[in-house]
Amino acid sequence: MTDHYFSYHIRRIVKATNNLWKDDDSICWKCHHMKEPMNCLLCYCPRYDMGIECGGDFVILDNGVKDCSNCNRPHDPVFVEEYLKAKLKSGDN
Repeated sequence: MTDHYFSYHIRRIVKATNNLWKDDDSICWKCHHMKEPMNCLLCYCPRYDMGIECGGDFVILDNGVKDCSNCNRPHDPVFVEEYLKAKLKSGDN
């Protein structure tokens, strides 16, 4: 039963943070061009430090910087929900 409530609350958090960039008084802004729902809870990529193993859509610029402008993975509501569940269950937070 606890897992049911845990999942329910995670879904509520994700739903509450979908499309925050649309709010007039939001500190978030749309930094990616997406047509599908966008979640702004992770305003950074928790997988960025994984380098090329992150699984996202990125390019390495001539100066060596990893450019993730074309990656929408950390803004996908399903990814955010799965990431939060895994992080909270692992106790690594």
